Amino acid sequence: MTVPNDLDLTELRQMWQSRRAAMARILTRIDTRGMTRPAREPEEREWLAGHSPDWFVEDEACAEAARAYYARKYRR
Repeated sequence: MTVPNDLDLTELRQMWQSRRAAMARILTRIDTRGMTRPAREPEEREWLAGHSPDWFVEDEACAEAARAYYARKYRR
């Protein structure tokens, strides 16, 4: 597939900028302090340490509850 040379993405870029601005306004109202998530696998944790800010605290009790829930839900 070839992309035409005269392709104008101005409108699309303006739409993305507008959506980014709207998301930035929404994110100012969200407080993530104290949020938890199931604990990650060691490999995932290591990779994320170099690529992502640490927004959430990992909680092994939460992970265990999620595993128990899905074990019940998808029992055959």
